Amino acid sequence: MEVWDVFDRTRTPLGKQHIRGQALLPGEYHLVVEIFTFNKDGKLLITQRDRVKTYPLLWECTGGSVTAGETSLVGAVRELEEETGLCANPQDLHLIGSLKKNDYFLDSYLWKSPNNFELTDLRLQAGEVCGAKFVTLAEWEEMNGKKLVVPVVWERFNLYKNAVTELMGKMKQYGS
Repeated sequence: MEVWDVFDRTRTPLGKQHIRGQALLPGEYHLVVEIFTFNKDGKLLITQRDRVKTYPLLWECTGGSVTAGETSLVGAVRELEEETGLCANPQDLHLIGSLKKNDYFLDSYLWKSPNNFELTDLRLQAGEVCGAKFVTLAEWEEMNGKKLVVPVVWERFNLYKNAVTELMGKMKQYGS
């Protein structure tokens, strides 16, 4: 059973919790995170959604709901580790944007791993993720053109594309 903290429309905690799967009341929100992960070579790690999930077998970045008692950042680090087995230092995640959606707030992060890792280093979460690969941004765009990417994930990536490119450039410049 997954439990979430509940927020109002201004993202103020309401001091109550919600069980996943039940409908939130009007004006109530929970918190969701996504992490655009890049390897040391600047390629984007994408994961393939399990066939039992919505958008089956489409590609996306890592993400999920923040559980009760977690901050957005702690939830992002946990989701990354749960879905991929990768352990990120929270201070290395960069918030690139926040959106308010129907019944949730979505925080998008960028993480460029300071270490080289291979696909064989990943531990994919059964029932959530069934595949993973590294792609260049051009390949990611080409996959989207072929309708292989979860549409809302692509929309957000496109929204933050300039911020991602700028931040990746700064990291490369300073050797991160």
